[in-house]
Amino acid sequence: MTNIQAKLERLFEFNKELHLLLENEEYEEFQKQQELFGDLVKDFLNKHDEKELVSVIKPLKRLKNMVKLLQEQSEECAQELKQQSLSLKRNKNKIQAYK
Repeated sequence: MTNIQAKLERLFEFNKELHLLLENEEYEEFQKQQELFGDLVKDFLNKHDEKELVSVIKPLKRLKNMVKLLQEQSEECAQELKQQSLSLKRNKNKIQAYK
């Protein structure tokens, strides 16, 4: 396994870890790790020339699709949290009105 392939595998593993954080509803940790993941991806793309990146184009496309799926899942969780927050706020207001 080459250096670029090893780094790419680490990005795949990191992506899986991010999915697990979402599944386990560890949103604060997810946000921190998501920023780190973004930095690692940028670093990966900037440190390798075009020729090296072309050699791993299929895995890069797969990673792109996985990141897109992660973003969609993250957005769904954010929407659910917003809905729960609104519901709790409404319930709190109702309780305050009854007092």
